Amino acid sequence: MDVFLTGFPKKLLVAISVVVIITMCLMPAEARSVEHRRRHQRRPDIAQLTKDEPMKRLKNPSAEQFKNATRKIKHKLRNTKRFFDQDRKVLNETREYRDGMPSWLPAVNFVDIHFHNYRSSRKVGKTITELKFTYLMPKLYKSLKEYEVIFNLLLNVQLDLSDDPFTNYIVVRHKLLTDTLEKLRSTILEIQENMNAVNMPTPDFDKKRMKLDALEKKVDATQCLKNDYIAFRGYGNLLNNWYCEFRTPANKKNDRKCVAFHAKLKEKQQTGNKKVKNNRNI
Repeated sequence: MDVFLTGFPKKLLVAISVVVIITMCLMPAEARSVEHRRRHQRRPDIAQLTKDEPMKRLKNPSAEQFKNATRKIKHKLRNTKRFFDQDRKVLNETREYRDGMPSWLPAVNFVDIHFHNYRSSRKVGKTITELKFTYLMPKLYKSLKEYEVIFNLLLNVQLDLSDDPFTNYIVVRHKLLTDTLEKLRSTILEIQENMNAVNMPTPDFDKKRMKLDALEKKVDATQCLKNDYIAFRGYGNLLNNWYCEFRTPANKKNDRKCVAFHAKLKEKQQTGNKKVKNNRNI
């Protein structure tokens, strides 16, 4: 050691040793300080990303709310249609009674509904989903309420029981009408609840606007069968049309029924336009 230190001034050696010791002490602290600053600088970015994620997911909460309400009503309508299709099989309907379009049978203009231009009437801040909901739901609600009135009247008609075999049908029709009304009212309630969920008031409904005078309150067996079958046929078509309307045009290219539904309404629209054009030329 003495040999190694020979030729070095002791003061210089002491100074170098002190510098080395100080450097060794400061380097870990400085390294920790740099790493701390790096982590501190990264935190705002991570926090910002975390903060922005829910904003992207909830880009338009109003649209999501209307989508959920529409989805619930569509599923309820599908189940109502499925149950009714199963229940009506007990009637063994014949074409003799199914044909006819009496004035008391509710009618819905699905051509206007299907080809309604939402973009032309688009309001500021309103999404297409919201516009469709506010346009379709009152019409759906009204059409179902009309059939609720019809089925109530059919359930309470006075029957001429001169035909003994007809008594078996009375039992069947009573159960079918009762079950149909129960599911129909459940669907109407579902529509009301989802309309209220998006702060949309329940539409006014006045059954006095219906042409019910033509529906006889006292009927014989033949007229009872005819009225029942016409009403059930109309209600079944109504459920099918509404369900297709909710599925179209989203599934128009993939769903066979939706393609047929769209084509049928397109043909009616073109026929109607031709009639209007011909009348103008007269």
